[in-house]
Amino acid sequence: MFSQLWFNAAHIRLSEAQTEGGGKSYTYYFTPESSLPYMKCGHATELASVLKHPEENDCTGRVFDETFSKIMRKMWVQFAKTGNPSLSADISPDGKAYEWPLYDPQDKKVMVFDEFNIYPAKESEVKIVDWDKTYPLTKYFYL
Repeated sequence: MFSQLWFNAAHIRLSEAQTEGGGKSYTYYFTPESSLPYMKCGHATELASVLKHPEENDCTGRVFDETFSKIMRKMWVQFAKTGNPSLSADISPDGKAYEWPLYDPQDKKVMVFDEFNIYPAKESEVKIVDWDKTYPLTKYFYL
């Protein structure tokens, strides 16, 4: 419930608020798990990959796939350069194109970062939030 309320639901609610306010939101869901007991895929687990510091594995407990990490970094750099994190095949580290959809409150697509598969999917398909249990709390309160 803690992860759902503080991170997952708040993440989706923030994306909704950003787009409903006229802004753009590129939302993602990071799934690779840490090898540390009880850590699973905790807050900030992706930072070692994004910031190119695989030796900083206090959260990860391991080094993630190098190509996966390169793709993530390239997407973050692409976003900083252009405002859109999507990658065409010619600039992608693995030669594959990755179209990162804008978050839309009706469609609710996010980019899923699975260590060996990066793909767009609907938030409900990957079950980022258990809305039946979490919605009553997020409607009135979330951090």
